[in-house]
Amino acid sequence: MKLYQLIYVSKSRAPMTRAGLNKILSVAHQNNTNQEITGILVYDRGHFFQVLEGEYNDVESVFARIQVDKRHCRVNRIISHSIQRRYFEGWKMGFYNLDETEEFDFYKLKKCMKSLQDVSTISEMQNLAQYALKIFIGLKENSVSQPEDLVGG
Repeated sequence: MKLYQLIYVSKSRAPMTRAGLNKILSVAHQNNTNQEITGILVYDRGHFFQVLEGEYNDVESVFARIQVDKRHCRVNRIISHSIQRRYFEGWKMGFYNLDETEEFDFYKLKKCMKSLQDVSTISEMQNLAQYALKIFIGLKENSVSQPEDLVGG
């Protein structure tokens, strides 16, 4: 199986409540399990940053649904490429809501998320996305539970 990774950012059309985010995650978790998609979703002040991993057609199918989802606007693909291995193995859809965390560890990620909304060139977005991806991989490697366990809280 050839693996593929896609990273995108989008803006929420309306403020997201915890219940709204939980609904998105519940559906994503079920669909991703069926399509063997792994990844992570980060929400910060009305903006989404997501990494999707899986087979090319499955990842592109998920991304196509996101692009027409009325809850999103300004959906921008940042990076899509073949990968040798999954970075988020076992995470059907890891999730971090930066609006609800006060943890110091997230300062760099919050700054990166804000910067992704402010930059204008593809090159700048790709560099920031790679930086964010390194932070996410570090979070996964140091996590004792799946971040989707943090959703209901």
